Amino acid sequence: MPTKKTSPKQYTTGEAAKKLGISKQAVSSAIKSGALKARRGKIVKTIVQVTKGWVVSEDAIKSYRVSLSHQERGKKR
Repeated sequence: MPTKKTSPKQYTTGEAAKKLGISKQAVSSAIKSGALKARRGKIVKTIVQVTKGWVVSEDAIKSYRVSLSHQERGKKR
C-alpha cells in the first residue's frame, strides 16, 4: 500500500510570529539576519487568493531560539 507523502507545514511571517510569541518585525529581522531560515514563496490564503512573501518551515520555527531582546521587544501589550 503506497504511503501518502506530506510536505512540512509552512508559515507566513505573521503565523510564525504568533507561534514564536514575537512580533512580525522581529521575525523579519531574524530572517534578514539569517537567524531564522525562510524562503520567498507563494502563500495561498484562500482558494482564490495567492500572494507572495516569506515562507517559514515548521522545522525552522522549532530550531529557532528567540533572543532576549526580541522576547522583550516582540511582546504583545
